[in-house]
Order: sequence, then structure tokens, then C-alpha cells
Amino acid sequence: MIRLFMRDFGHLNRLIAGEESSSRMIAWAILDTVDDYNTTPPLISPVTTETFPSLSMLRQGATIRLLQSVAILATRNYINFSDGGTSVSFTANIPLIHNMIQMLSSEYEQKKLRHKTAVNISQGWGGGVHSDYYIVNSWYGAF
Repeated sequence: MIRLFMRDFGHLNRLIAGEESSSRMIAWAILDTVDDYNTTPPLISPVTTETFPSLSMLRQGATIRLLQSVAILATRNYINFSDGGTSVSFTANIPLIHNMIQMLSSEYEQKKLRHKTAVNISQGWGGGVHSDYYIVNSWYGAF
């Protein structure tokens, strides 16, 4: 699902041979996203990969983690070369990667916090808060 969302297939990657992110890196990104969700306040009941509340949120969080990893690698391997008036930059797409991370992160963080706040409020209310009319209506409804 994550590889499909990122279009990370060997036949689509024109500049690198094969897939950019290994299956192991994708698994790490998923686990890291679950950990991020569990450790972000409000601290509600912890979730696992099987009980994560939203598939799209898990996909987006894992994609952000993978892009952050790619950006770190690209930054580490960045080189500017100039000879005889000709300049070449390798991995000059770093700003594009950072822009993509920013765009996805802001949406993911808002979605995550809204969801966690809603769950926290729901758990705080328990069975709900009812007015006095609830008692009257439920008694009348029983007859």
C-alpha cells in the first residue's frame, strides 16, 4: 500500500535501479508511525499496526518517515561540482523532498491531533452526558 502510494517500483524509477525503499524500511516506517501516534498527547489507549485507527493516516505517516529518511540520505550525499565554468549538483532535488515532507506532515499532524482529541473527549464522557429529559423519555418510551 505504501509502495503503491509512493509509486516506488523499479520500472517507474528512472534515476535509480530498483526500488528506493526496501520492504524492511517500509516496515520500520510503519512501526515508527505507530510509535509516534502512541506517544503523542493526549495519551489514549495505545494502538498496534492491526488496531491503528485510520489506514490513510498510517499510510501518510509511514510515507513521511520514508521521505525523511530519503532526505537525510540525499543531504548526506549532496555534492556541488564545478569545473571550467560548468557546475553540476548531485541530488539537487532536496528542496523538493523537503517541500513534500512539509505538505504531508502538516496534514498528517492535524488529522492525528483531531482524531486523538476526539477519542480523548469520547472516552472522557464515558456513556455520555444526559439531560433530565433522558429519564422522562426513556420511561415513556418503555410503555
